[in-house]
Amino acid sequence: MRELHIGEDVLGKDGERLGEVDLIVVDPAAHRVTHVVVDGHLLGVQRLRDAGPDGLAADLDRDTLKKLPVSDHEHVGEPGSNWSAPFGYQLGNFLAITGALIGQAPYQPPVHFDEGLEDVHEITEGSPVWSGNHRLGEVERVLTDDSGAVTEFVIRPAHILAKPRRVPIGRVTEVVGNNVHTDLGPDELERLPGYSEIS
Repeated sequence: MRELHIGEDVLGKDGERLGEVDLIVVDPAAHRVTHVVVDGHLLGVQRLRDAGPDGLAADLDRDTLKKLPVSDHEHVGEPGSNWSAPFGYQLGNFLAITGALIGQAPYQPPVHFDEGLEDVHEITEGSPVWSGNHRLGEVERVLTDDSGAVTEFVIRPAHILAKPRRVPIGRVTEVVGNNVHTDLGPDELERLPGYSEIS
């Protein structure tokens, strides 16, 4: 278990400084830290490791960081009025995954994350699919290999006349709650392979 600190450095996989921890993102329903905000982007804590006195080390470089979802997206927002900041922190240091419902008792967000913990955020049927702040559609089906690992998913595009398309899992940049962020441009979607039950 490792405590996160606002302002601590985040290094890339090449040792280059990517930025610092600007905000901590919490899923109140799961009572766990899910992301940190670095240079305006949501970086999942499963991609972070303790780098000792140097701060945190991430498993990506600056170009990959820039492809991650931005922190002013609609599925993260300000903490609720029933939150109280832990000692040494302010409420302004936090964002919350929206749609995560909690009770009315005072809520104090966590500031620790477990290194190596499996990510609880997942791609499911109905998950919204995004390219930046543009909603491309939603997941219609998740496709797996023989071992059960996700290889691609089928997106039902937002445009009513568009056909379902197969999206390789390698095009996913981050999953926030059940929101799937991709590096796809809206015009790229039409060029992906189609999907039908008999394909």
